[in-house]
Order: sequence, then C-alpha cells, then structure tokens
Amino acid sequence: MAVIERSVEIDVPASVLFHFHLDTRNAPLISPAGARFLAIEGEFPLVEGAEVRLKVRQPPMPVAQGWHIRADEIVPDRLLVDVALRSPFAAWRHEHRFDPLGPDRARMTDRVEYRLPLGPLGALADRLIVHRMLERTFAERQANTKAYLERR
Repeated sequence: MAVIERSVEIDVPASVLFHFHLDTRNAPLISPAGARFLAIEGEFPLVEGAEVRLKVRQPPMPVAQGWHIRADEIVPDRLLVDVALRSPFAAWRHEHRFDPLGPDRARMTDRVEYRLPLGPLGALADRLIVHRMLERTFAERQANTKAYLERR
C-alpha cells in the first residue's frame, strides 16, 4: 500500500475541524480547483458505519468517478476514518486526525493508504503520476480548509 501523510495547523478548535469533516457535503468547499461534485448522498453528520455515495469529476480524469465510502471509525473531536467500498482505487483508507494545540488551534493530519488496480501497471502509474497528484490534492485540500475555516 502507498501512503500519503501531511499535516496543517489551523486557527480553530479541533472540535470545529472534526464537525466540519463529519459532513461530506462540505467537500466541495475544500476540494482542488476544477473538481465538480455531481452528487453527494448520505446522512449527515456521519456516524460510525454510515455510508456515503459521491460522484466527482476531477481533472485530469475525463469522466466522473463514483465513490462509495463508509465511516469506519469515529472518535469525537479527534478522529474520522473512512474506507472506500467502491472507488477508482483497489484499496483506499483515509484517516483524518484532529489534535488540539490550544483552545483555538489544532493540527489536522490526513493519512491516506491506497493501492491502484491493475497490479504492476497500477504500481507504475502510481510512481509516475498518481502519488504526486494525490500529494498535490491533499496539499490543496488542507490549504483550502485552513483558509475557509479561519475566515469564518
């Protein structure tokens, strides 16, 4: 499994970050430029075991991709783990960690473990393109989260 992990400090309480991420309908607010959410279906805020279906068009992909995810683990104000039941990836696990750094500051860490389909071809695509693309995606998501929540 490939891993991407990155953190950002944001001037809001950890509980604010946590609750923001419990509502997947907030994803369009923080996603990279060009991403279009065509559908977000589920019940919000998420509870452990809840499932969400998404349809997303994100360049450079020419067509919208379907995602079916499940909230696998939730620790109030500290952790949200989602796993893909169906996605463009052979495996996908995303940990959102929220660590308080004071009453009005927190560290948000995204840790993604993933594997592409197609065995050796997928591994090659990951080394050549996908890993860097995901690193950029999560860097932009974190920057957008910081900007959005610190403005509020």
